[in-house]
Amino acid sequence: FFSIPSEICRYLQDWRAFCASSDRQLKVKKLPIFFENKTKSVFDPHYVMQAHWATERIFNRDGKTAFHLDISSHIQFVAQVSAMLPVIQVEYRPPEIKIDNLKQISGNILFLPFADRSVSSITCLHVIEHIGLGRYGDPIDKEGCWQALTELKRITARGGSLMISMPVGEKAVYFNAGYVFKAEEMVEYFSGFKLADFSYVDDDGNYCKNGEIDEVIGMRYALGLFHFINVDY
Repeated sequence: FFSIPSEICRYLQDWRAFCASSDRQLKVKKLPIFFENKTKSVFDPHYVMQAHWATERIFNRDGKTAFHLDISSHIQFVAQVSAMLPVIQVEYRPPEIKIDNLKQISGNILFLPFADRSVSSITCLHVIEHIGLGRYGDPIDKEGCWQALTELKRITARGGSLMISMPVGEKAVYFNAGYVFKAEEMVEYFSGFKLADFSYVDDDGNYCKNGEIDEVIGMRYALGLFHFINVDY
């Protein structure tokens, strides 16, 4: 807030300098973009690294799948996966995007329109922590996140892969942004599933591949990346 005046001054100085040196035939319109004159580029490590992690897991599977199912993950990740594999995305409010290999379904993660044990490749990234808090217009429900996880377990095929991510560390809820879960609690909840991989992004934004559950104990807001395989035969 307090930096806005200096940003405006810098913008006007740059605008005047550009106008003075530009082709007079070119109409220069104002469209100020502030706070991007930085010494280094920044990005959200949670979203960048979870997309890298999940894409690697999807396309390095031993078994082939006819399609991949995504539940409400970031649309950029979904669009990229659909370049290589047909994708069905279930989204509470589907964004209007038209891609040949992408089919979008308006739906609720608490009532997924798939039969028991019918889907062999599923992602649900940075979604579970929001369920039941009303942030996106969904009903307030303190058990919502756990009901959503139960639905994901229900539709995962025998031998199928479920890749989920969520904030992990010291258990808390930041209303109405999202929950932080204990990583070990998540493993316990997925009885009947094998934890094929646990990676994470730590509190400093570092990506830790093939990590251990106990490495995130005591963190404030790390990102847990869980690859479960349904081995409940």
